[in-house]
Amino acid sequence: YQRRVRGKEQIAEMLLDIETEKAKIGDTIELFKTKDSELREFLSQHERASEEDQVDQQIEPKTTLCKQYLSLCAEESAFDDGIYYLAEALRNGVIDIQIFLKHVRSLARKKFMVRALINKVKETINKCEMK
Repeated sequence: YQRRVRGKEQIAEMLLDIETEKAKIGDTIELFKTKDSELREFLSQHERASEEDQVDQQIEPKTTLCKQYLSLCAEESAFDDGIYYLAEALRNGVIDIQIFLKHVRSLARKKFMVRALINKVKETINKCEMK
């Protein structure tokens, strides 16, 4: 008789443990569901952000002149950057004044030519837009 009572007690404990585990699993499932919805929301926002990043890639100049204008502006900026870094090298003592002046004159001459071409392209674009 005691074995039966003991067996019943063990079964009752096991059922109680199962119910506790079932409740824990239910809580875990709810937690996973909320985390899943949070992740889905994050991913949808992130996808929208990456689409916005792609806008820059999708914008291209309409005409050949506009492409040329953009390219020339980038080239002019590159000359400015080159002159800046030459000045930094001179300031840090990496190059001497003769080398600095030689390269700055060369870059300035090229920049002048690019600037002149930019002005011509800009005039041509303005004339085409007025037609």
